[in-house]
Amino acid sequence: MKKNKLYQYACLLGLVALSTTSCEDWLEVYPQDRIVEEQFWEDKNDLEGVRYAAYKQMASTVNKLAVWGDLRSDSYILNPTEDGDQGSRDLYNEIMKAMPDSSMSIFDWSPVYTTINFCNKVLAHGEEILEKDKQFTTAEWQQMRAEIVALRALNYFYLIRAFKDVPYTTKVINNDTQIETFGQTNQLDILDSIILDCERVKGQARNRFSSQSDTKGLITNSAIYAMLSDMYLWRAALHQGRSRQGLNATDTVRVDTGLVAHSVRDDYQKAIDYADLSLSVLAAQNAENMDNQNIGSGYNRVLATETENYGLANCNMYKNDFEGVTAGTIPQLEAHRAIFIDGNSNEGILELQASSNQWENGTLNSLWGNNAGTHLSVSPEAIGKIYNGDIGSDAAKFDSRVWLSAQNRIVTGNTGGSNTALAGYYNIKYTLSQIRLTDGTSKDLSVRIEGSDAKFRNWIIYRMTDVMLMKAEALASLGGSDNNKLAQQICNAIHRRSYCNYNVASDVPTTDVTASGSNVGNAANVTGVSGLANEGAVRMVLNERQIELLGEGKRWFDLVRWAERYAYRASDPLDEREATEENPVTNGQRGVELMAETFMKNTYSNLWTTLKNRIKNRYGLYCPVYYMEVKAGDGKIIQNPVWNKSKYDR
Repeated sequence: MKKNKLYQYACLLGLVALSTTSCEDWLEVYPQDRIVEEQFWEDKNDLEGVRYAAYKQMASTVNKLAVWGDLRSDSYILNPTEDGDQGSRDLYNEIMKAMPDSSMSIFDWSPVYTTINFCNKVLAHGEEILEKDKQFTTAEWQQMRAEIVALRALNYFYLIRAFKDVPYTTKVINNDTQIETFGQTNQLDILDSIILDCERVKGQARNRFSSQSDTKGLITNSAIYAMLSDMYLWRAALHQGRSRQGLNATDTVRVDTGLVAHSVRDDYQKAIDYADLSLSVLAAQNAENMDNQNIGSGYNRVLATETENYGLANCNMYKNDFEGVTAGTIPQLEAHRAIFIDGNSNEGILELQASSNQWENGTLNSLWGNNAGTHLSVSPEAIGKIYNGDIGSDAAKFDSRVWLSAQNRIVTGNTGGSNTALAGYYNIKYTLSQIRLTDGTSKDLSVRIEGSDAKFRNWIIYRMTDVMLMKAEALASLGGSDNNKLAQQICNAIHRRSYCNYNVASDVPTTDVTASGSNVGNAANVTGVSGLANEGAVRMVLNERQIELLGEGKRWFDLVRWAERYAYRASDPLDEREATEENPVTNGQRGVELMAETFMKNTYSNLWTTLKNRIKNRYGLYCPVYYMEVKAGDGKIIQNPVWNKSKYDR
């Protein structure tokens, strides 16, 4: 019986996975043996099997999520060292130059909808299993249901940030008789729906699991609160840029109980409140781990690392040991090792698990690193801009994140072996097992790589400093001296954790996060664009996010959110898809222009005007719809109007 059950499980998941490769529709699922599907759902193990399959399926989409969320940003240029994978290099080059083509398979969203369909299956069969399996309790189902509702919402959240308007359904698709073509739903409507879903299940998931890999690899209450903070931050920005009222804009959402009004200011405040809740639940989770840790075994070796909160509640960040560090020594970057190398750290909130028997993370080696097969280098102009100077300025030179994320004199080889200096700047935060500071030029510090590839590194979706910076961005967006001061304190605390003046070992950060000086926040003195509400403070936070979260699939999404926030200009053309007589939404051309001039100009000094003209308006901030989806959509799937042709249409 057990063997037969495993066979049925393999058939069910195999058929679902196989079906999404079809080009006939965006959610085509054709179980060829209905007996398999009907007999599969018998007990809790079946439910848990599909639940884990949903996470594994999401892990298989990481390359898409990373490209959609990061590639087009100002953080990267192509690796100057060409390699044999010319096809991928050409693909990324076209996308980075704002010439995406709808025929590019990177824009095929069907694997994400497979994850969503797995979630819908679990949610559809949970009550059935609760009746059948008396060992499965109502409390267990409530926790699992909250987790899977949030996982589905997370995947839709990725889709609307990448594509804007996408098909939306909570139905299970099992066979050809159930197939219908779902038209696109407006981004704002989907965002309202997934926020409501997460509001309904908040606090109902687990705070932690019995294993650290499940606590960090499955959605907990801390992750749901982090998602809500992120979603409210996006909703506030989207509405702020669609109304002449800006920060004072209001809207209504239709929910089960009727129409409910919300405002931009309230959404920013909710982003702050949910960030605090996420950090509070994470702190409690970590306290319980510490109470039960077994020093020296497994992940608990990481849990014993010393922390510092720099005066911020529930923000106990790992400390790096910089005492006595000089050029030629090996600094102990405990924070980096715990978060990125070992993984599942106390700072992690949600991480897709990579291991030899689960999923190998090929994205990290493909996009980032320092090997011949690495496609992206880090833009020195963009990173230098963060520090109000070049990449060799003291503020940058003594930030250990720059050693790992934007180093241009990387030396390969072991201490006693031959050395090879690589041209260009590289993000080596995932591949590094140890660094050794070596003599460089007056502006550049060399880093010796003594590590391995990154295929077993987790893909981090949310972590502590990400949530801290969501809070900081919401504070800065609201503005006011107290909010701006707290936003700067958060940025400074995160910066201080990584600051090391290796020339003066005694010059280490203090816990006074309001202090000033070259060793404080790397973006504290950013000035705003004239006429934009609180823009200088917001950009301070985005600069900190850029260096802190480099290579984590965040930067392009951050820039889209910034462009949407400042999109409104009365003289711009109306948005043909969204504008109504009551709500004359403009097409967001102003936000695109400002983004190009403020951020893209740093990296693309000779191309930024062209980029601005190619992106055109808010629709250009989003990806083209894969051409086969438009072809199969029977007129209900409409192409992004900025990217309205593929090479097959020419």
